[in-house]
Amino acid sequence: MLGQALGLKDEEFDALQADDYRDSPLFDDREKAVMAWAEAMTLNTAKRDNKVWENLKKHFSDAEIVEISLITGMFNMINRLNDSFRTELESEEYNRRQHGAVGVTRATLEDYACRICAQKTA
Repeated sequence: MLGQALGLKDEEFDALQADDYRDSPLFDDREKAVMAWAEAMTLNTAKRDNKVWENLKKHFSDAEIVEISLITGMFNMINRLNDSFRTELESEEYNRRQHGAVGVTRATLEDYACRICAQKTA
């Protein structure tokens, strides 16, 4: 649902679920670098995957890599906890109904991020 709120299209979700994002024209090189890094972190192969690391460094600053890595680690932790506790997740239909109630959009997230950045520089 969050991906849809941020503007991801159904065909992009399909490409991700089919695990063919690397060859998909739907994603640019930066997006592919992030997805490959997140996948390597999730599979615990990031430490020894120099190709994925070098590609990520080509597209992002050290600070951006830290942020990408932190969010990936956070979602991995949440997924592991939910799996371990056998958390019953909401149905897709429930999430679709909630989507309109959440009010998360790309614009609201960018506005929030810009306020955080402005506080750091003040």
